[in-house]
Amino acid sequence: MTRPSGRLAYCTLALLAQVAAGAGLLAEAPFSRYHRDQDRKAVAIQPKNIPAPDTEGRVSLTERQAVEMAIVNNFDVNLQRNTVLSERWRIDQLRGLYDPLTTMQFSWNRTKTPTGSILEGGPSLTNVVTSLSSTYSQAWRTGTSIEATFTGSRNRSTNSFSSLVPAMNAQFEILVRQSLLEGFGKVGQEYQIEIARNSSDSSEQEFKRQATELIVQVQDSYWELEFLDRDVAVKEKSLQLAETVLAQNRSRYEAGTAARLEMVQAEAEAALREDELLRSRYNRRLVADGLIQLITNLEDPRQFPGNLAPADPVTSPPEVTETFSELREKALVARPEVEQSKLEISSQKTSLDLTRDRLRPSLDLVAGYQQYGLGGTLINRDYSQGFINPPIISVVPGGFGDALDQMFGADYYGYMLGLQLQIPIFNREARAENAQAQIALDQATMREQSVRQLIATQLRDALTRIEMNRASFRATEAAVRSARERMSAEQARFDAGMATTREIIEAQRDLLLAETTALRSQIDLIKSHALLDRAIGRTFERFNIRLADALEVNVR
Repeated sequence: MTRPSGRLAYCTLALLAQVAAGAGLLAEAPFSRYHRDQDRKAVAIQPKNIPAPDTEGRVSLTERQAVEMAIVNNFDVNLQRNTVLSERWRIDQLRGLYDPLTTMQFSWNRTKTPTGSILEGGPSLTNVVTSLSSTYSQAWRTGTSIEATFTGSRNRSTNSFSSLVPAMNAQFEILVRQSLLEGFGKVGQEYQIEIARNSSDSSEQEFKRQATELIVQVQDSYWELEFLDRDVAVKEKSLQLAETVLAQNRSRYEAGTAARLEMVQAEAEAALREDELLRSRYNRRLVADGLIQLITNLEDPRQFPGNLAPADPVTSPPEVTETFSELREKALVARPEVEQSKLEISSQKTSLDLTRDRLRPSLDLVAGYQQYGLGGTLINRDYSQGFINPPIISVVPGGFGDALDQMFGADYYGYMLGLQLQIPIFNREARAENAQAQIALDQATMREQSVRQLIATQLRDALTRIEMNRASFRATEAAVRSARERMSAEQARFDAGMATTREIIEAQRDLLLAETTALRSQIDLIKSHALLDRAIGRTFERFNIRLADALEVNVR
């Protein structure tokens, strides 16, 4: 048996090309992908620089600075960033179905068996079989899959009837499968990938929603802290007035021009106002700690390097000039909840399409082609004297190259074509999945309607609060002017000895209440505009925050 060197070289190159195709993944990327952790982006919180305290130990922050610090440092928002990263990897995970797969198998098997007939080639047979196979498989989104397999084996046998010892076998097979009903044109994995994309987009919108809620909390705490700062200042001034009245009454009592009851009333009022001041300072500390927790990642709010103080002036927001309908239309475009509900509907429609595809029977067209080769050392024996231990006449050297030469020469080949049909008799599982998918789509549609209703309610509530707080602020401004005039008049009468302690105390209380109420109305007006921004979905726009940029904060 001869082996043409040129043809053998061609066969060898063809074999190497097939093996290289099967091991394509190893050639394309470092082998480390199979034993090391995946390189990934991760969220690493880096504390934002906190402004240094001033000479009085205060750390003054504007509202914008507080919001920016919260977007960087808040743990809940950073956790959602991790969720976004994880959802993006989910898409790659599902795409893995289309990754090529290479399988290699090697085996060595030695057997020695007794024989019961001289026609079996000897009193006992020893076979040593060495085999190697390599398979390359891949699937596509159209419902098509391919599998190419190369198999080579070497068989050494003591059978006297064996002409090739060792015998070399080579076989190449390619098998193509195409779905004709279920999975035709779009396999189930494609539906899952589409759903995963929607989930990834939804996680980004969830980040925006959570970040918006965080910003609103920061705004609420920020302006509440401003109110309490002003409230503390008002109560400090009120305490000073009460102490002044107490000192005056004590002097008058000692001089015999005032009754002891007036001095006792002044002492009680001073003590009451001191208690109110202490409570206000305590509330301020609680609000400051809460704000620090929102905008930093400090374990203990008291680690904050100074006394947190708002730096923005208290000003009344402008009038709302847009109508409810105009604001609602903007909200239906900008609110993340609306986008999430649309993505959910899209995912449920995709799931429904998937269940419709699975209702179909499975019908696959299978086509295959094989090529075979056989080679090895040819042993010619003389059987004229009998079949027991026939003498060897000649030995023609051969090897695996002969088998490859035959295989790639296409002298020995085979074809295969067939259909594989699988019909579930009752199809209950697929029908139930289809019904559940329809119900889930109905639920998603209802949730979208619920979101629209919620947005309209929140928008109405915000507009009502703005209207109420603006009217309240205007009314309290007039009350403050009236209380101040009355206080001035009562103070003058008290200094002239014409007013009692009770009258001056009541005037001071009225002024304190009017100033506190006015400040509360103004702060509530500012907060209600923050609620309006949230209801419209323009909180990010209000602070010039881009979603794409916010998602990449701390991601490295």
